[in-house]
Amino acid sequence: MNDELRELARAVIEKYHLASLDDILREVPKTMCHVLQESDVFETWPADIVRLKFPEEHWDYYISRYEHFRDEVIRNLTPQDYLREMLGQTQRLPCFCSEMADVSAILYSQIINKPVYSLRNIFVNYLYLPRPWHCINAVVEDNRIRYFDISAYAQVLDRKRRKVVKPAELEGFDATDIAFDFIESPRWLQKEPYQRKIELTAGEIKDNFSPSPLEDKPSNEFFRAFH
Repeated sequence: MNDELRELARAVIEKYHLASLDDILREVPKTMCHVLQESDVFETWPADIVRLKFPEEHWDYYISRYEHFRDEVIRNLTPQDYLREMLGQTQRLPCFCSEMADVSAILYSQIINKPVYSLRNIFVNYLYLPRPWHCINAVVEDNRIRYFDISAYAQVLDRKRRKVVKPAELEGFDATDIAFDFIESPRWLQKEPYQRKIELTAGEIKDNFSPSPLEDKPSNEFFRAFH
């Protein structure tokens, strides 16, 4: 993590008096808008929802709009952009879970002065995911891995009731300290080209997909550490 990111993070922490993950969960979504958690804000519904929600003559417009945000707008925003906007407070910026995970890790690492990790391309039980596309955070606390997900701020999936609910309505769910039952399943980590493992080793979180075993992906595609 470079000095610019640290300075921006510390300025944001000071501005909002951030001292905990609850503080980050409260403040970060005021600037960062997850385009699938709050699709209404930027009119960014995924294609399957568009086909259910709108007449066929509108499909191309909304699908193209979502792809524009996904492939162009969000791809060109950096953690620095989001942190600067938190300082300036002029608008909300679109993002996905990966961007929220990185920004949250940057902020929390500066609050606790310890490494905070982004676990990328995983499957979780509290969202509808056709593939392991989700990103969450993790930190070592009391000799355990504490998982948190600031992007789960607006809606989550209640699998028992088979409906989307607000996070507070999902029994036992806490986005700042997620019970492993909401994460672990046979699908939560990749099995190819070998079984992915995320473990606590000697006080650090280790991921055997770091560096990435896939040649067509960046070395930090699956796992990032911020400090």
